Amino acid sequence: MLLCLRTTKNAWAWAAAVLTPLAYLWLYTPYGMDTTDFGYFYGYAWRILQGQVPYRDFYYIKPALPLYWHAFWMWLTPESLNVLAGKAGFVAGMLGASWFAALFLRKLYRLEALDLPLPLLATLGFVWGVHSFPHMPWHTVDGILFAGAALWAAVCGWPWAAGILAGSAMLCKQSFLLMPFGVLLLIWLTRPRRREVLYCLAAWLALLALVYAFLRHAGAWAPFLRMTTGQLDIREALDAGILIYLRQNWWLPALAMLPRLAAHAAKKSLPAAGQPAYLYLLLLAGCYIFEVLRSKTWIGYGLSWPTLFMVLGGVCILFPQVFLTAWLRDGISPHPRLRASAGLGVGLLAAWSVAISGGYKIPAFFAVPLLFSLLLIHVRLGGKARPLAWFALLTGLLIFGIGYQYPYVFPTRPMPRSALTLDAGQIYTKARGVMVDAQMYAKLAELKQLRAKYGPRYKTLPGFSFAYYLADDLPMYGSDWLIDWEINAEVDALYAELLQKKLTVFMERDQMDTLKADAYERAGYSVPQRVRREWRIVEETPHFVVFQPPLAASAQDDGGGQRQE
Repeated sequence: MLLCLRTTKNAWAWAAAVLTPLAYLWLYTPYGMDTTDFGYFYGYAWRILQGQVPYRDFYYIKPALPLYWHAFWMWLTPESLNVLAGKAGFVAGMLGASWFAALFLRKLYRLEALDLPLPLLATLGFVWGVHSFPHMPWHTVDGILFAGAALWAAVCGWPWAAGILAGSAMLCKQSFLLMPFGVLLLIWLTRPRRREVLYCLAAWLALLALVYAFLRHAGAWAPFLRMTTGQLDIREALDAGILIYLRQNWWLPALAMLPRLAAHAAKKSLPAAGQPAYLYLLLLAGCYIFEVLRSKTWIGYGLSWPTLFMVLGGVCILFPQVFLTAWLRDGISPHPRLRASAGLGVGLLAAWSVAISGGYKIPAFFAVPLLFSLLLIHVRLGGKARPLAWFALLTGLLIFGIGYQYPYVFPTRPMPRSALTLDAGQIYTKARGVMVDAQMYAKLAELKQLRAKYGPRYKTLPGFSFAYYLADDLPMYGSDWLIDWEINAEVDALYAELLQKKLTVFMERDQMDTLKADAYERAGYSVPQRVRREWRIVEETPHFVVFQPPLAASAQDDGGGQRQE
């Protein structure tokens, strides 16, 4: 009877694990497109397929593995499904990272003793992580995918694979620099044969040597060093890595703890529904839904839940005998407390690495270790893991589903998903199946008309980073997205390139006055603003203003490429 009941419970968990991602692909993936960071990786992957090399031929301020990764998938995908497949790839990457994380934790901890089905944990992490960002290709997703796979390979006894995968995570984003060291520590503490550490280290160093050789051979090593360093200073790193966890929203967890404190003072038992974890999720849901309906905009994470769960994970690590060692698997190491702390700690390191960034500072992408920490705290307080996991899953589906009624679009405006009814594939074949609103549809149509009128020597500003890709044009300029941050503040060089190549500029009208994209301090639009001030307007359309170089600059060239004295 008990076996039958357990099988039924696991069947429900597996059903959720299969149906939830499919529902996301159907209900959310086709909707939404913007002209800022949406097309970033389409544009740069397209450059790879055109034979360009990062750093040497175009600006890119992070390690370039994601560009080749997405170029590979773009090459495999039918052209008419390119953009939609990239959006679906975001879901697949988040799902894969969640499953790797859950499998990694199962190798260290007895999930069956917690009565926590593996598919339920993976699906829970997927739901709470996938809403952290819009459905579009992004290097952070690639980073956690490789990081999660590295953790799983490390505890499975595959040190060569762990080294390569940890190195691959590091080659997605500078903030994953600590992942290889975390994986080495994990192997040292959890594997019976210590020489596996050397195998992992050798694989990691071999990967780095290959990357170095490639960049040197391509003539891209010097620009790589110049472009990929200098974005963050120590103050910003401390803010993103430490201070954000101290100044988070403490009101909701404090309110959730009040009934338990009152019951403890009165020496009375607390019903399951009154446990702090349930109350916190209810409060979070109420506040989140209120804010979404009030602002009518997309909200990815909401009210600091990722930073709170990270702090809870830190508590588990500091007191492993209280929260962790009872669930550890046996027979791997003679130091159970240290192994318990390192196991969960390296998983949290991957989540923390997401947030050490110039823009996105929330460790929500890699959500499985965060939610696992919440479940452990809840069990230690007398609760049961499985009911809370189901409650958290349903809560996530509800609140983030409501949030996704307002897809990520720019500029921010109250636009429900029901307004996205037009297929962008009617304008550009590659975007078939991607649903946009009337304004975006008209902007795409105007861009296509302007390209036909002015020819291939153009540049869209300040964004529209996938314009060359959509039009099948060879990229004519060194950057697809002219935010100061994304060009490492090399404003003068890129402005000079615009003048030298005499490109026609298609300036997005709704962003002509934008000084700082997304309100980030370093996300200025310096090059677009110089064009707006100094270039001449030759045409205006409802969504674009067309600029060409000032006549004085044009007169300096005699037409044969020689500068006049």
